[in-house]
Amino acid sequence: MIIANNHGQVNVPPEQPPLTVEPQSELCHSPSGIPYIDWGGDGPPLHLAHANGFPPATYRAFARCLAGYHCLSYKARPLWGGQDPGHFHHWRELAADLSQFLRDVAPGPVIGVGHSLGAVTTLFSAAARPALFRALVLIDPVIFPLPMSPVLAVAERFSLSSRARLPTLTRRRRMEWASREEVFSSFRRAHVFARWSDAALWDYVTAVTEERPEGGVRLRYPREWEARIFETVPPDSWLAMLRLRALPTLVLRGELSTTFRSGTMRTMRWFVPRARFVQLEGADHFVPITHPQETAEAVLSFLEGL
Repeated sequence: MIIANNHGQVNVPPEQPPLTVEPQSELCHSPSGIPYIDWGGDGPPLHLAHANGFPPATYRAFARCLAGYHCLSYKARPLWGGQDPGHFHHWRELAADLSQFLRDVAPGPVIGVGHSLGAVTTLFSAAARPALFRALVLIDPVIFPLPMSPVLAVAERFSLSSRARLPTLTRRRRMEWASREEVFSSFRRAHVFARWSDAALWDYVTAVTEERPEGGVRLRYPREWEARIFETVPPDSWLAMLRLRALPTLVLRGELSTTFRSGTMRTMRWFVPRARFVQLEGADHFVPITHPQETAEAVLSFLEGL
């Protein structure tokens, strides 16, 4: 049975439940102990950095569209286990983790692809260690309008961000369910996933949940970590951009995104004048998940010109 949702998107409900375990490649670890997915491929090395709250396996469909490259995806620190978010202060710490991971596993400069949080950590990593990268693809990065930078700096200085709505709601997020099917049904009704296909949502549910010893499933991405990352959106992303001028860069935005706004992208042209800027029509902040083929086509077109 084929169902069209309220956004005109055609969804085919899955006939079988999702995998109950993550793929074997999830068990890979770098020499420094950083877990990652090796998506395979024999081409040039490409790293795909994930968003806050969305583990790498969420991007299965997008990664498959990049099969001409050897695609890797590290798991950011919230997914390592045993890490205290109370000691986390800046996204540069995640960028340092990414830099270490690339030094561990990459045979040479990589194509750095990142979405949302992953785009910004890739940006900071490239600004600090440009020799690790051959080119950058920043997909709907969490970069607020330039005039907001002083506001973010004040919020960071006086720890005001913990009172913001998004971190507060995140800390109240439900963590446990009876089954993955229950998680899927709950998420399917959520407005944030309205544009997601059932297949994409199942990828996310499978990626973000783990089985509990006592039965049922729970989220593997700790809500305290997710909230802490929301609290520490960096005020200095604009300064980091100034160090990208020598790197080929693609900046990609979803037309309907409320995270990376069109005005912010226009301002970014002044900071990275040699970059290519692309907007995908009908897509929101989750563009590589909801529009994997179109996103990959834009990325591959950019990479062909290198």
